[in-house]
Amino acid sequence: MDVSEYSRFFLALAGVISLIWLIAYGLKRTGMDKRLRGVSGQHGRLGVVDVLYLDPKRKLTLVRADDREYLLFISGENAQLIDSMEAKKHEASA
Repeated sequence: MDVSEYSRFFLALAGVISLIWLIAYGLKRTGMDKRLRGVSGQHGRLGVVDVLYLDPKRKLTLVRADDREYLLFISGENAQLIDSMEAKKHEASA
């Protein structure tokens, strides 16, 4: 294989990666990514509110599910519920 074949290979690879990136970006901008994942509603019922990284293997995560918030301690593959509370209602500012 000579240089022209290598360059053509890398240009084709860059084109395919760019095409995949553009399709993923378009799906995310139109909201189709949530539909493909099965999320219902505009925002879904589950969301991550905040994450505090304690070190590379441990973190505290505040998760919202419907009208409740859950504070989770995640360490490696283990997760432990620390606290559960009523979610705060955010008022729309005018």
